[in-house]
Amino acid sequence: MYRLFIRTLLLLALPGLALASPDLSKLVQLVDYVGVDYRGAVQDGKIVNPAEYDEMRDFTRAIEEQIQQLPETINTANIHASARQLAQLVEQKRTPDTVAATAAELRHTLIGTFEIAVVPRMAPDLPRARQLFSDNCAACHGLTGQGNGIQARSMDPAPTDFTNGERYGQRTVYGLYSTISAGVGDTAMRGFTELSDEDRWSVAFLVGQMATTETARDAGKAALAAKAPASALADLQRFTVTTPDEAGAAYGNGGAEVMAYLRAHPESMFANAAPLDYARDTLAASLDAYRNGQRETAYKLAVAAYLEGFELVEHSLDTVDSELRAQVETEMTNYRNLLRNDNAINVVEDQATRVRQLLDEVSTRLSAEGSLSTGAAFASAFIILLREGLEAILVIAALAAFLIKTERRDAMLYLHYGWVSALLLGMATWIASMYLFDFSGAGRELTEGVGALVAMAVLFYVGFWMHSKTNAVQWKRFIDGSVQKALGTGTLWGLTGLSFIAVYREVFETILFYQALWVQADMPAQTMLVSGLGSGIAALVVLSWLILRYSTRLPLRQFFSATSIFMFVLAVVFAGKGIAALQEAGKLPLDPIDFPRIDLLGIYPNLQGLAVQGGLLMLAVLILWISGLKQRSAAA
Repeated sequence: MYRLFIRTLLLLALPGLALASPDLSKLVQLVDYVGVDYRGAVQDGKIVNPAEYDEMRDFTRAIEEQIQQLPETINTANIHASARQLAQLVEQKRTPDTVAATAAELRHTLIGTFEIAVVPRMAPDLPRARQLFSDNCAACHGLTGQGNGIQARSMDPAPTDFTNGERYGQRTVYGLYSTISAGVGDTAMRGFTELSDEDRWSVAFLVGQMATTETARDAGKAALAAKAPASALADLQRFTVTTPDEAGAAYGNGGAEVMAYLRAHPESMFANAAPLDYARDTLAASLDAYRNGQRETAYKLAVAAYLEGFELVEHSLDTVDSELRAQVETEMTNYRNLLRNDNAINVVEDQATRVRQLLDEVSTRLSAEGSLSTGAAFASAFIILLREGLEAILVIAALAAFLIKTERRDAMLYLHYGWVSALLLGMATWIASMYLFDFSGAGRELTEGVGALVAMAVLFYVGFWMHSKTNAVQWKRFIDGSVQKALGTGTLWGLTGLSFIAVYREVFETILFYQALWVQADMPAQTMLVSGLGSGIAALVVLSWLILRYSTRLPLRQFFSATSIFMFVLAVVFAGKGIAALQEAGKLPLDPIDFPRIDLLGIYPNLQGLAVQGGLLMLAVLILWISGLKQRSAAA
């Protein structure tokens, strides 16, 4: 009965589908149905159900007509040939297995050619899916998915029995997800568009494993542990578009068992998902969303492809090919800008192809190096800590030198409160990111961006305050007795806040980068990661000592003047880094321009960041100029 209302829906949609521009996801769904339902029309070369057979012929004709409307690609000839072959096999009443194999081949070719998004962006949440199923599905399908819910008796056609082994063997998880998303017209099965994409995938995985047995799942787990050939099914892109029957045919008995285990334990495919695979899959999902007119979703996915995919291998790539790293960054930025500016689909597709080719090149380049080498592990760990920690050290050391020069060593405690609490919170963040929460790339960049801009504002103010004290009159008042007042409790707690922000924003990012390196390293490389971390800490300690030793030798007034300029410069650097982080998180636009990139100074070749930095520089120059005028006036 379920097959009947699916076919009825598709038959009613055939005229519109043939005339309209084809919806790729629905086209794949149609191909999937032919592969599954043909066996109910023909057996042993004879028609066993004439009505069903006529419907299969109509379906294959509609598939051919829709494929004729697809844009030209390098696989166009193969796709047309497969569609014709599928129609011919149905006309010739060939075996169901032959038809299913041809339909599967066509389905895979369409998905690969047009980069149709067929994978979830994160691990399905089965406990949540059970609650969603109970709330939304059990009334029809029953609590255990047997199609015997309290409302099932009055339904014609009857709800699907998800525990039916034969039908389970013929359905892909992607096919289930598509049905949950689109529903079935003129029936009680509606599309659950109010559920998030992640929730729909979770429910698809849940119902997709209801027909499995504990014995099969245990055997699949053992096959994966033994790295049997069927372990190849753990590739998410392959898994979601493969039926259990296809898995069994391709890999023997182990294939069906591995499929059963992975449907029941999808988290095993996400535990150590390769960042580049995630970047490619999410890029494909972004392009698919753009094709379907979902501009905002496409842009968010493009941001995720960078932040939660490519960015996690940037430091590893930097050690072997920094030019390729910069090229990928540029092309991914260009892709996001095309989405933001609503460019033509063919332009966006060409850019997505360029990005995908570059990601493939990155994969090849890193694979050629093997797993993270010990030298690369040490260098990456050392450089990351030195780069991320240097800004924080400069701020802390400058503030410490200021307190020492003003003979307020007692106030150093407030400075220590800030950076020590930042380190402690950083440790808590590391534990939480390992065991409690998944900090997304966007969340990381937002934290860094907002922290950098807050630090910029405070540093700019501190620089202005210090410079004001270099005025002769102001300097005399300051020295004659206002040190205690100028460094009252409120100001000291402000120093605590600045030292906290300066350190935590760097600790937060460093932790997540180290996690990405850790999963790419074998045991010897992990040892070198720890060594690189220790060496980086030692280098930062030495730098701090040098800054404190030599900066405090300056006469006090000259120290204030130099430190105020230094604070202005740091404010400009933090402004550039803060804007860049918010741009990477997709919260600010990014318009590239031809300008040098200097990471150390927070200078990036885009209009928005340079405009903010230029504005700050102009403001600083204006402040210095006005201050100079006042000093000359006072001297006169």
